[in-house]
Parts: sequence; C-alpha cells; structure tokens
Amino acid sequence: MKIVQISLGIILLTYLTHSSVETAPVFMAPPENHAPVIFNIRYGKKIGIRKKGEIIVVRAMDPDYPPLIYQVVKWTPSEGEQLFKLDSTTGVISVKKGVQLPRQTTFKIDVAVSDGIDTSDPVTITIITRGDMTMALIDAAHDKDESVQEIIANSLLELGKKRPHLVLSSCNVYLKKHNKLSLDHRVVILNAIERIVKETLDSLDAAIANDLIHQASQELTQTKDVEPAWQTAASGVMVAIGTKFCDEVMGELLEKFQPGTLPHFFVLQTMGNLASANVYRMVPHLTAVLGTMLPMLGMAKHDNMRWVFSAALSKFSEAILEYVANIEKAPDPTISKDRFSGEIFSAYDILFNVWLQSKEAKLRLAIIEALGHMCHIMDQDKLEEQLPRMLQGIMGLYKKHPEPFHITQGLSMILDAVCYEGSTVLDVYFDNLMAVLFGQMFIAIDYTNPLSIKNHNEVLRCFTILARAYSGKLVGILLSRLENNNEKTKIGILSIFKHLINSSESSMEDKKEVIVSGLKGICNEQNNKIRKVFAQVVIAMAHHGYLELEGGQLMIEFIVRQCSLPDDPPGKKSADPEYVSNKALRLMCNNILQLITTTIDDMEMVLAGRPSHGSERGLHVLSLMKGISPNLHESLVELWDTVIPKLLQYLEDNLDDEEKWSQKNWEDLLLKMLSKSLDVVDNEEWIVEVGEAFGQQIGHYTNMSGEKNFLYKCLGIIMRKSTKKEFVTKHLDLVFNSVKHTDQTEREGCAIAIGFCAASHLDAALSKLESVAKNDLSKKSGGFLSFVSKDNKSDVDVERIKATLMLCYGFVALYSPPTLIVSRMEATILRTISPYFQNVKSVELRRNLIRTIELLGRCLHPDSLCMIYTFKHRGQLLIHLQDTSVKQNLIRTVSNIGQALHPDHLEQQYNFTTRGEFLTHLQNYMKAESSHNIHNETRALAMNACSTLIKLHPKLSEAEIFDLVKTCTDCVFCLPPDGVSVKKGKEDVYDEMLEAEVLLSTTFDALHEVLKEIINKDPTPMGLESIFKHLINWILSVNDYERERALKTWLFVLEYYIERMDISIVSRFLNEGTFLARLVPRCTDPSNNIRQLAVNCLQATLKIGLRYEGLSADTPDQMIDALPTLKDRLRKSDPSILFSVINDLSKVIAKKLPAEHLEKFIDVLQDGLLDNQSHSASGACVVLNGFMKLRGGEIGSTVEKTLENLYDKLCIIDNQQTRTGTLRTIRTLASHHLLTVLKALLNYKLPYDSVVIEIWGILSQEQSLVAHMLDYFLEVLQKSLPYEEKSKDKDTKKTATNIPLAITCAITVLFKTEETEAEVIKNFYRLFAALIVRLGSSVGVNPPKSVTESEEKVKSKDKRKSAPVVQKKILPIKCAIEAFREFLLRSKADDLIEILDNEGVWEKMEDEKEYSEAMTILARALISCPEEAKHTAKIVANLTSVLQSIYDPQRVVVAAFFAELINQKCAGDELLVELIMNSLLGRLVDSSHIVRMYCIRGLGNIASVGKDQVQKYSTTILSAMMAGMDDKEDMEDDITIEAMSGLSRILSEIDESHIRAILINVALRIRPCFEKDKPAVRAQAFILFGNLSRFGDGPSRQPFLEQIHSNFVSLLLHLNDPDHEVRKACKYALRLLGPLMGSDAINNKFQKHLLEGANLFYGEFMNDLAKLIIQDFPEKINFYVMGCISFFKSMWPEIKSNAAMFSGFLLGNLSKDKQGNISKEHTCSALILLLKDPSPSVRGKASEAMSLLYEY
Repeated sequence: MKIVQISLGIILLTYLTHSSVETAPVFMAPPENHAPVIFNIRYGKKIGIRKKGEIIVVRAMDPDYPPLIYQVVKWTPSEGEQLFKLDSTTGVISVKKGVQLPRQTTFKIDVAVSDGIDTSDPVTITIITRGDMTMALIDAAHDKDESVQEIIANSLLELGKKRPHLVLSSCNVYLKKHNKLSLDHRVVILNAIERIVKETLDSLDAAIANDLIHQASQELTQTKDVEPAWQTAASGVMVAIGTKFCDEVMGELLEKFQPGTLPHFFVLQTMGNLASANVYRMVPHLTAVLGTMLPMLGMAKHDNMRWVFSAALSKFSEAILEYVANIEKAPDPTISKDRFSGEIFSAYDILFNVWLQSKEAKLRLAIIEALGHMCHIMDQDKLEEQLPRMLQGIMGLYKKHPEPFHITQGLSMILDAVCYEGSTVLDVYFDNLMAVLFGQMFIAIDYTNPLSIKNHNEVLRCFTILARAYSGKLVGILLSRLENNNEKTKIGILSIFKHLINSSESSMEDKKEVIVSGLKGICNEQNNKIRKVFAQVVIAMAHHGYLELEGGQLMIEFIVRQCSLPDDPPGKKSADPEYVSNKALRLMCNNILQLITTTIDDMEMVLAGRPSHGSERGLHVLSLMKGISPNLHESLVELWDTVIPKLLQYLEDNLDDEEKWSQKNWEDLLLKMLSKSLDVVDNEEWIVEVGEAFGQQIGHYTNMSGEKNFLYKCLGIIMRKSTKKEFVTKHLDLVFNSVKHTDQTEREGCAIAIGFCAASHLDAALSKLESVAKNDLSKKSGGFLSFVSKDNKSDVDVERIKATLMLCYGFVALYSPPTLIVSRMEATILRTISPYFQNVKSVELRRNLIRTIELLGRCLHPDSLCMIYTFKHRGQLLIHLQDTSVKQNLIRTVSNIGQALHPDHLEQQYNFTTRGEFLTHLQNYMKAESSHNIHNETRALAMNACSTLIKLHPKLSEAEIFDLVKTCTDCVFCLPPDGVSVKKGKEDVYDEMLEAEVLLSTTFDALHEVLKEIINKDPTPMGLESIFKHLINWILSVNDYERERALKTWLFVLEYYIERMDISIVSRFLNEGTFLARLVPRCTDPSNNIRQLAVNCLQATLKIGLRYEGLSADTPDQMIDALPTLKDRLRKSDPSILFSVINDLSKVIAKKLPAEHLEKFIDVLQDGLLDNQSHSASGACVVLNGFMKLRGGEIGSTVEKTLENLYDKLCIIDNQQTRTGTLRTIRTLASHHLLTVLKALLNYKLPYDSVVIEIWGILSQEQSLVAHMLDYFLEVLQKSLPYEEKSKDKDTKKTATNIPLAITCAITVLFKTEETEAEVIKNFYRLFAALIVRLGSSVGVNPPKSVTESEEKVKSKDKRKSAPVVQKKILPIKCAIEAFREFLLRSKADDLIEILDNEGVWEKMEDEKEYSEAMTILARALISCPEEAKHTAKIVANLTSVLQSIYDPQRVVVAAFFAELINQKCAGDELLVELIMNSLLGRLVDSSHIVRMYCIRGLGNIASVGKDQVQKYSTTILSAMMAGMDDKEDMEDDITIEAMSGLSRILSEIDESHIRAILINVALRIRPCFEKDKPAVRAQAFILFGNLSRFGDGPSRQPFLEQIHSNFVSLLLHLNDPDHEVRKACKYALRLLGPLMGSDAINNKFQKHLLEGANLFYGEFMNDLAKLIIQDFPEKINFYVMGCISFFKSMWPEIKSNAAMFSGFLLGNLSKDKQGNISKEHTCSALILLLKDPSPSVRGKASEAMSLLYEY
C-alpha cells in the first residue's frame, strides 16, 4: 500500500493505492511534487473552487480496454454524497454546486474504476475540510503584544493537541502560501509547530511529518544568509520531528548535504542538535555524515562555517561517546569508537593545525571544546603522538583569551583522555602543565562571574586527573610551592590540597604522611587569610583520616589556637574586601572543632591535648601560680597563699558584672602583688632574672595593646626594685624601642613604666629621655630615632614620638622622689619640653602636652612635695596691671582746666572748642575700666571732670549728651553689687570690699553730678527724656541691683527736676504717659527696694504733671499724696496684696492722667507686658486692664491700633498669667467697642494663628458678648457673598471671600469655648441651618488671596517673633467642617457625631462629588437622634428659602437634606413631609441637574413614608421618574440613576395594577442603560430590572420572560463587569430572575454561586452555566450566541472578552448533533474579527475561545 498526500489549500487528499489483479485497470498516483491548489474561503460564503469546483482528477490506465468508468464504492460519512460528485468518465472529483462545506470535517471516498469487464480494487481518497479559524489564529500568531502572542500560541497548542493533523497541516499550508511573510511571524508559527510536534509526537502521522520536514527544510535553507531566529525555529522543528522520524529528517538534510558543496550553516547545526536529541538513531548515520563532511572542512574559509563544523563535530563526538557508553541499550551493538576514530582524527588534523590559528576567539573556543570530546575517540597512539602539539596549542590560547573557562575545560578533557594510572605520557610536559595550571589557580575568583567560578573548578579537576598518574610528583611540587611567602600562592596551593584530599582519596592514600608532614609548617602562619584556608584543609584531612597520623595533633592545636584569638584592635578597618578578621576566623575554627568532635569517629586520641581556654583564663592562671609558687621561690609561698585566694575571690565577685568590674583596679592589685613579691624575695639576681623573662615576653604581644600596656608597667615595677644599672638601662631602651607610637594605650604603658623606673633611677630615666630629645627629635631630616628603625621617618612619625616623649616626662615628674624633682624641674624638664609648646602639629602631641602639664601640676602641688614651690614660669601667663596714677592725674588736670574756664571763674563766656576731644578721652578712660570690679577712682574722677566740662559753653549737642550719658551709665551700672567680683578669702576680701564700697558711692555721686548738670542746662521734659532713654534698658535689666541703681538715679533726677523745672520754657509735660508706663511694671518687681523706688518715682512724675497742669508745688492732691501708703503694703510679697495695690495704683493713674496722654500711656505700658520679670509683666497687665475698664471708652479712634499692639505682644509673651491678663484686657476693650473689635479681628490674616484663636476664645467666655457675636456672625453670613467665581477656558474657579471664611474660623473657636454652651443650644436650629449651608458654600472653593508681601514685611519689622500658626494652608471646606463638628460637640449632640464618624461623613463633606451625599447621611442621623430631631421643623423653616438661592451648592445641600428627610418620614411629621414634597416638586425644573436629581430622589423616597402615601402620589411620582429617565440635560446620567433607584423602591410598595400597563415599557426603557458608560447607571438598571421580577409571575409573565431572555446575555456578561457595583447588581438581578426562567438547575446555580459577598470564578462559572443552558434551553443557544456576538462591539474590553469566552463555552460544550442549529459561520467569523481588536486582552480571549472550537 502506498500513501500519497497532496495539500490543496483547504482540501487534503490522501490516496491509498492497493495492488490489483493483472487485468484490471490500475490507478496512477499523483506525483509527489504536485503543485498545491490554494483556496481562500471565509465563513458565511459559498465555496469557490477553480474549474467549476474541481478538487482533483483521479486517473487510471488500462491499455487493453479504454474507455474507463469511475465509480464511488463508499462515502464516509454518508453526507459526503450530498457535497461531492465524481465524474464517471473523467475521474474528476468536485464540490456540488451551491453547497456549503462544513469546516474541519474529514471525508473518505472509496473510488474504483472499471473497464466494463473487470473492476479494480478501490482507492481511498481522504478529504479534510479546514475552517479558517485555525488559519486566522495562525495569521494572528504574530501579535504586537507579547502576552497575546503567548495566548495565541497556547491556543494553537491546545487545538493542536486535539487536532494535530489539522493544525500542523494548516501551519504548513500557511507557510507555503505566504512566501513573503515576515520572519518574526514565520518564527512564531515554526515555534508553534515544534511545540505541537513535541506534544503529539507519538500520534504524528508519517505523511504530515514528511510535509513538515520538507517545509522546515525549505525554511532552513531558503536564504543563504544566516537569520538566527528564523532558522533556529526551523531547525527546532526538524529536531523535534527527528526524535521519532530521524531517518526521514536525515534524508531531507542529506539532500542538502552533498559532497563538494558547503552546506548551509543551519543544516550542520541541525545535524549536531539532532545528534544530541536522538543519539541511538543518529549515530548510525554519522559514518556517512563524517565521510561527506571531511572533504568539506578544507572548503570552509569563513569563521562562522568553521565554528558550526566544530560545534557539530563536538556534538557528534559526544553522541558517539554516549552511544558507546550505553551500548547495551543501543540498536546496533557492533558500533564502537574505533569505527569513527579515523574520521575524527582527520577532522582533528584540520581543526587543530589549520583552524585553531584563527583570530576569532569564539571559533577557537569551539574548536577547543570539540577537541576535548574528539580526543576520547581518537586512536590512543595517535592521540599520544599529537599530545605535545595539542598541549602546546591549547595552553598557548590562555594568553589570547581573557575568559579561560572553555580552554581549561578542553584541557581537562584532553588530560582525562590520556591520564590514567601508570601513564607516563605527560612526563615531559608535566612542569609546563603545572606552570599553566598554577597560573590559572592563582587568579582571584570573581564570584559575580559564573564562568570565573567554573574555570576555578575545572582547574581543580585538572589536578584531580593528574593525581591519577602523578600523585607523588604532584604532592612534591605543591609542598615545595608552599615555601613561597606569597599570600596568593599559599592560598592557591592549600585550595588544591583541600580539593585533592576530598576528590582523589585513592590516589592520595599513600601520600598521607607526606602531606601531613609537609603542611605542619603552616601551623605557625600569621596571615588570617591563609589560616582560614588551612583550617578548611584541616577539616578535610580530618574526614579522610589524615589527623590520626603523626603530626595530626599539631593541626588540632592550630585549630584550638585560632579558637582563642582576641578581637581585632579597635581602629580603622581594612579596605581589603577579602579581609579575614580574628573574630571571623575564631568563629569558623570553633565550628570546625565542633564538627571534628561530633561528626568524625576515632578522633578522641587526636583531641586529647586540647587546652582549656576562654574568659576564665585568669582564674586558672592564678591557681597555677599558687600551685607553682614553691618552684619559683620559697619566699613567695606564704605571700601568694595569702594574696592569690583574695584575688580569686575578687575575680569571682566582679568579673561577670560589667558595672562592678574595673580593669584599672585589677591591674593595680596585680602590680602591688608583683611589688610585694619582689620585696619578699629581695634577691637582686632573681629580680633581674624575672625582669629578663618579662622583657622576652614583649614580642608576643605585638597586636595586643592592652596586654602590652600592663607588661610595660610590670617591667617598670621590676626596674624600680632593681639596683643594677645595666639591667635598668637595657630595659629602658627595650621599652622605648618596642612601643608602638601610634597606639595611645601602648604609649601610656611605656610612659608609666619609665615613671616607675624614675622613682629609683631618676637620672637614668632623664638621661634616656634627654638622649631621645637631643639626638633624634632635634634632627631636621627624617633619619631620627635610630633606636626605632634605621629607615627615615616622616614628620607624622616625629610628632607621634614627641607625644610619647612628652608623656614620659609627665610621669617621670609624677613618680620621681619629691626631694630630687625640684632641682630637676627648671634645669632639665621644663627646659626640654618648653620648645615643644610652639607649632604643635598633631592632635596627639597637643593632647599629651596637656596631659604633661597636668602631671607637672600634680607633681609640684604642696601635698605632693610637702613644701611650697614657687613656679617662676607661671608669671609668663599673667598680665600686669597698668599704673593708673598717670591716668588719674590727667583726669584731674582736665577737671581743673574745666573749672578754670567756667564763666563764674573767668567772669566771661569762653568757647572751649577742644572740649569734645577731652570728653572723648574721658569717655575712653571710663570705657577702658573693668566692668567686673572697681579698684580705683578713675570713673569718679572722669565723671567729675565731665560735669565740669558740661557747665562750659557752648551747650553740648544732643549727640554729645547721648554719648556721655550712655558711657557714664554703662560703666557704672554694670559693676557687681559690692564693686568686686573675685572672691579670695574672707580676710583678704574684707578690706577690698570696704574700699570698693567707698569707690562705688563716690562714682555714683559723680554720675549724679553729671546728670544734674545736664538738667541744669535743659530743665525741660526733653532734658528728662535725654537722660531717661539711657536708663530704660537698666530699668528693664534682669539683675536686681542694676534695676535698683537705675531707679535710684531716676528718682534723684526727678526730685532735682522738681526743684529746677521751668514751666515758662515748656508748658506741657508730653512725657508723662511714657514715664508712668515705664515705671508701672517696677511697682510689682520681685525686689521690695525696687517696688518702693518705683512708687516714689511714680509719685514724683505725677507731681510734675500737676505742676504742668498749672498747680503750684505746695498744692495738695489727696490721691497723689496718699501714694506713700501703698508703699507700706508693697513691702509684703503676697500676690493677692500686690494685685490689690497695683489695682489701686491703676485707679490713681486712670484718674490723674490727662486724656491727651491716654494713647501714649497705653502704647508704652503694653511694652511692660514683655518685661523680663514675670511679676512686673503681670503688674503691667493688671494696670492696663484696670485702666481699660475705667477709660477704655475714650479711645474709640485707636481701638484697632490698640488691638494690633496687644496682638503683637501676645505673640511674644510666654508667661501664662500675663497672657491671660492681656487677653482679658482685649475682652475689656471689646466690652466698650464690640463691633469694631469683631470687624478688626475678622480682617486678620487667615488661617488664624494661636494668638487670634486665644482672643476669640477669651471673647467667647463672656456670655454677655456671645449672643451679640452670634447674631452678628449669622447676619453677615446671610448677607455676604460666600465666594467669587471667575471663568477661564471653560473652567470656573471659586475663590472664598474673606469675611465669611473668617467668621467660620471664629465661630469654630466660639464653639470650643465651654461658656457658650447655653447660647449655642438656644440657637441650635439657626446655627445648624446656617452651618450646613456654609458647608455647601465651601466645597470646591479655593482659599482667598494672601496678604501682599509688603504687608508681611511691615508686620515682620514690628515683631520679635510671630505666633504659631494652626495650619499652613487654609481650606474653606475644612474650616466649615471643623466649625460644624465643634458646633455639634458644644450642643452635646454626641450621638449625632458618633453616627457621622462611623459613616465617614467628614471626608465626604470635603469631596465635591460626595458632599451632597454627606447631607443625606446628616439628615438621616439628625432624625435618628431624638434630642436633635425635635428641631427638624425649625431647621426646615430656616432652609426652605435657601432653595431659591442663586448659588447652586447651597440649593444642592438643601435638596439633598430634604430628600433624605422624606426618606426618614420627617420623624413622623406628615405635614412636614408634604411641605418638603411641595418644595421639591417646585425645583424639578431647577437649572442644576444635581438639584433635579435630589428632587427625584426625594420623590422616590416617598416609598419610605408608607404604602398609602405611595398610592396617593403614585401618578405624580411615576410621571416624574419616567421624565427623569428622559432628562435631556442629564449628561452624567445622575438623574437617570436616581429615577431608576426611585422606581426600584416604589415598585416594592405599588400594586401590580398600577405598573402593568407600563411594565414592558419600563423594561424597554432601561435596556439601553445596561450598556451606559457610567457604572452606577448600569448597576441601577440591572437592579431595577431585577425588581421588575416582582410583576413577572402574574398576568405579565410571558412578555416579561421574553424580556429576561432578551437581557440574559447582557446580565451574564456584566457579571464580570469592570465595576464592582455592576457585578453586584447583576448577581442581585439574576438571583431574582432565576425562579422565573423555568430551569431549576440554572436557578439553583444562581442562588448558590451568585451570593453578594462571595468571590465568583467567572470563567469556571460560565463554562458550567453553558452546559446547563445547553441542557435546559437548547432552542435558545443560537439566540444567546448571536447575543454574545452583538457584544463583540462593546466599548469595554472586558465585556468583549466575556462575550468571546461565553460563545466559546456555548459552542465548545455543544454536542455535534446540535451544532447544526447554530450559525457557526457567523460566530466563527466574528471571533476571527476579534483577533484584530485593539485590546490585547480581547485578542487573547478570542484566541482562547477559538481553542475550544476544535470541532468547528
């Protein structure tokens, strides 16, 4: 039987030719290269076959009896007879005219031929019709979206699993038909073919396999150029098919692999890959392949061809090796490596000798890899013959390639081929090989590069291979290399040993002793990196039995020593990334020791010598010392038996407690023990012996600064006890030479040791230090300190050595005998160290110099020397006092000159032109005096001289007076109270204090004389002012004595002024208010003396005022004359008494101060609020408040200014009592001028800072003011514009107006004040209505413009600091919300607040889209709270007029509020319901669609009132709802939503008779809403449709059921709507509609799976539902499918995807017998169109759906 298959586009023909009788006619099979007939047929169109539907011609021949008659023997299936016809004379098979072929159907036609006598055996023709869905998927496979590409590829795979013949043949035909298809598209199709072939390989038909092989071969070699992606995909197809049809694939490849012609690149690569994929079928072909390939090698000139030949040879060699290694499984056991060795060697010759010389790195690496495999096949003799050249060539490549892995890998394979036990072939090359391998071994591993790690492992593998034949030689070389001190070399060698020990146990068995012996030297290694690797070697040795040999215990001791390593010394960490710290090494060795003891058997003997270690070392050492004391010296036994137990007890008591433990105390105890031990022994030879032993220990503590510090101290003690100068000198050198000058701990230990030594050997110690300073530090070059190093030192080293030297001098001085050190101090020590105090460069040297000075001081202290020592050098730091006699005589001279030039003396006027210069000199003398004490009379003399000069003409200028008064006061008032500040001893100070007291009194007298002369020259208020302005700062001083001096001086001036005042010059006392205001705070000063002086000053000022009012000096005034009585009361410091006194004082001032001085007095007195003394500030506050009560009504014109000043002061005042008093002052001011204060406060910048808030708060505490404030606020809110609107580019911007926003902020503070509660509750309904309207007016409104920058600058100049602001940026809506919340809190509406909190109302109020809903919740909450609900009617009355407001937000707020009140039945008030209903009906034509929406909602809410009300208003409501659904201006469908929602509610209360007439009309009206853009519209539409089900089981059942089926698909598709609410609504509707559908199974599924809160697995649900629909509604399947198709044009990708999948589920689950009722063509065409949808998700779902339609 012969199988012939021809592809004719959509028709596949297969002929089965049978052998026939000799006389019968014989069929002629169509030639295999018959050109395919391609058809492009779409679903829904009649098939069009060329030549009148001709498919193929069946031909037979019979030379004896033509003509022949063709006949059909059998049709399978029988329907084929209706579709096809056979021309009996021509043998043409064609499609009958006008028929429509089913897609994806197989027909078999058995055709026989007769010559009239005999009839042939039938031939079977197979015709497979292919629908264009498969072709469409193939066409769409190269989608621009990668995720869709993957889905389509998976769909093709799923179709291919079910119909492999169909899909594979379709892919094949598509590739043949579209010769110009893009390469990427061809790649996708070829990849799909490969996947399908791999999945269906077992059932793959040979015929289609041959077609695919042929097509893939064409794809592989269609172009000579290399197109990797395309040709790799084609190669993958051939390799996949070749795993079963290897011979067929090789047959096709060999046709393109002809001798004498270079093959295509990918032909060779495919062969190589096939050799790897199908070893057993491919290896038999390799003889022929290699025979053809070898001549081609010489023809390959290009590197890429050479590379692919090399890669193929590598894989061929691997395949041969695998075949031979598994020969028992092979089909031909006779095949061996020898069969291929000749060809492989010939190939090797070309690859190695010719190609390896190429400059292309990739080619060389490929050759090396191939050679590695090929050498295992080559004849052993030839391999060994070629080995020298191979090794030389390969090893030479290391220099040419930066990445050595592939070279090393090839080298290891070659070594593996030639290296076996007993082999000597590598003897000659061993050393060179070692050099190359060591070079690679010592390269640092880059752990971020995988190839670097692999190369390292391959190098180790090479050593393992070499160990097979050369273990002894290898170990010897490795051990010799260990003698190298190079860190990398040692680490590399140890790594090799570790690897060999683990991997070459058999090879190393007889080398164990040598290895252990050779590695013993590493035990003393100091490098932590090497220690770490060696520790790893030790654990490897432990596991393989090495440590049991001689020397193994040393390895364990090495590990133990590392376990006791101390932590690294503190300081700068190493920059080496591979640095191994002591801690890390210690931890690793601890783990190793743990592993050795717990996981390795027979280690007991090895570990027996492990010593104890850890933190208890001190206890064991002391116990050891106690035990061995007789062996050391018999004299020590008694001492140590006594002392050591005490030391042990000390350790046990303190060691574990960090707070108790003191290292210094412990060291002191040990040093005392050492000192006593030396005393007890008292043997010079023994002491020297001990000292020598200590000295030898220094080298062991190189990196242990703490231990070394203590060791030095011990040596110092021993040197102190020794009497041998040679020993002392030697160990002084040893100590100083071994110290690390960079370590402060060691430096201090060295210095203390030399200090201890100096106690007995001072001259020796000093001599040593002097030699260092003289012979080394004095050198300018760097070659000093030869005792440290012969190398030159840098300046830094010199500085560090200086630091050590200085510290040594300090401790030498401290510990030296007092009798000796005095003589050495000046002559030696100070002379030596003094030069170093200049030009100190380093911080260390400076620190140690300071430390040295401290030690010198301690040394020279009388307690230390037991004598008084005069430290002469200290005088260099003291500053000598200047001789003041010259200065004083100069001053006296000036004074005498002044007196001589006075008119009284000259008896004429003299203009002293140089007076200014003298005054300047005098002032400079005063300024030069110390401000801390008074030791001479320079000030007094200078001021007296100034007094004299003042008398002279001309009169001093204002500037001169200013400078003079300032200088005089500043140099006197600042002096300490007693004139001296330095306290020595009582006896020393007494005389000085007496002198200072006299000098101070004299100086003040002189000052008064200066001021008197100034008054004499200007006996007017201005003269007073010129003095007073310099006293103000002193009057306000923080020091009591300074304030007292200033007030005494001022009282003196005032009293003198009263005597000298001349009313005739100036008739008005303009300064009275200022002077009084400045004095008031001092009346409550903490100091009683100051209070008394202040009252005296105040009385004198008032008396001066009376004189200027025209009264004579002797005219009595009862109130002023009574002021002294207040002084008696002021002597008591009781706060209540002081308050009473100051309050009385305020009344006196208020009574006596003329009106013209009111403003100035109030202004200046406000400065007293900032007084440094809190008592004084409070006193000023009391006076101001009392003054404001009595005379506040007189300052109407300055109210705003006063308020502003008080505000400024409040920004600075910290004292709470003063703040409270100041706020009360403002409240007092407001009681006189409320509206002015309110208006002024409302104009303050928003947001209010804390001060303004406090002001509003204090005003709100006064109940008499609150009612007026609320009335004013509500009136202004009602009349003011809430915001301004500006339109720009169709955008409207709302900006809040200042006053309403300010009122909102102010009223918030008012509500926070507890005292307002009664007034707030009284006005609850007014405030509630006003505030919710304010809320509406604030939504979406921007804050008002800020004050200008200039205003900011002006204010900032006047303020020392600003008040804290509550919030950075003010938002009108947040202010309104806060006001409303505080209002509810103050109204005690706690239940209402709780509801609003729980409902998230406050957040909704901020949102422009949700604030109206917040009003809905607010109305609901109001009704639910009985106490607040009683205000409902009054609130409605206040809000009704707002429905006529010109501002949309205000109407919206009221409409939303009213709508919900109806829903809440107005708390049972039906009249109120009717009133609101009428109000809402009147706004159904409102210009705002939101207002109309809430009106519709309110009307719908009538359902809540009761059935009677619904029936009463049913006609009106239904009309309004239907009209609402048709609102033409409702662009956002908000009204439609409310109308449908209202209808849903009303339907639950209305009778069926009312709705029957419009039921279907309603259903039809809402149907378009199912597909609206807005999710809420869709959700309400579905809910309403579900609610209509209430009327679907009565007289309207049948027409409503039709509506259910009409909308069923929409409901199901929107079950997976993008919006959650829509999905929930669909669930709700389907649960209600389920019982009406007449299917219990479907209804049960709806009720079980469509629960509101449950997650729905949509795809699984729809697949199961499709099965139920097919079961219960078979007649509706096509209707539903067509419904799905209508959604293929939906605007939502999700819905289109759902529709595609639902149609796929319906058709995919439909049995074949029912498929005839389906418009398959239309459905499939529509799905194909979806493959071109813009949405990737839709394209993906469409392809998934098509994968379900494998039967179509």
